[in-house]
Amino acid sequence: MNASAGGEATGLIARVRALASGLLEIVETRLELVGADIELQAERLRTLAFLLLAGLLFLALALVFGSALVIAAFWDTHRLAAVAAVAAVHLVAGLACLLWLRRLVRAGPRPFDATIAELRQDIARLR
Repeated sequence: MNASAGGEATGLIARVRALASGLLEIVETRLELVGADIELQAERLRTLAFLLLAGLLFLALALVFGSALVIAAFWDTHRLAAVAAVAAVHLVAGLACLLWLRRLVRAGPRPFDATIAELRQDIARLR
């Protein structure tokens, strides 16, 4: 009986080790997926921040040149068209950046979608 009990204990330990190994592999894969999601979100946030700053810069320049336009309106007539054109270009550029930013924010994927989907599949498999 001792040999049989020893064989069963060894088989049980091997099964527990195999189960633990499988669980660790699942955890490792999920952690790698979380890391990839974090990298993707960081890159997206950098792009969004750059576009926001560029849009704000162009709008600030439009305000500066718009102010110069009001001052120039009371000056000689030839400077007025040049200042208006520069202000219009900066205004259009700033609005274009901010509209692009808004589109990216609305169309972007939810953070960690792939990770959440994988975890839901894991839960479904365990049930």
